[in-house]
Amino acid sequence: MKRKTRTITVNGKKYIWWWNVYYYTTSLFLSPEGDKTSTISVDFTDKCINGEFNMSVVLKKDGTEKNVKIVEPAMAGLILPYLQEQRAFTTRKHIVIDGFELLEKMDYEVVGIKKGLYW
Repeated sequence: MKRKTRTITVNGKKYIWWWNVYYYTTSLFLSPEGDKTSTISVDFTDKCINGEFNMSVVLKKDGTEKNVKIVEPAMAGLILPYLQEQRAFTTRKHIVIDGFELLEKMDYEVVGIKKGLYW
């Protein structure tokens, strides 16, 4: 990724997203394009060893499994519609959400976590 932040459009609204890996947590940050004071950090925390990080999750819903990478637009595109519906973005507020709990609220079952090597 050449730029630190990326833009994604969901339901006609633009958002800025970026990610970070810190110890046992892979974080996906989301912010409406027009309001940089409103941010949400979706944290995926799991025990990691030997320089590994949480790269993706294996999700199951309605009998179908899929692998979604945390550090790619697919994850932002998956959770943003739910956050929009919940009206989660608030001006001048940073909200931290547990990513695994969020996916469960969205009726996904997390059946696996895939690790990647932190360069």
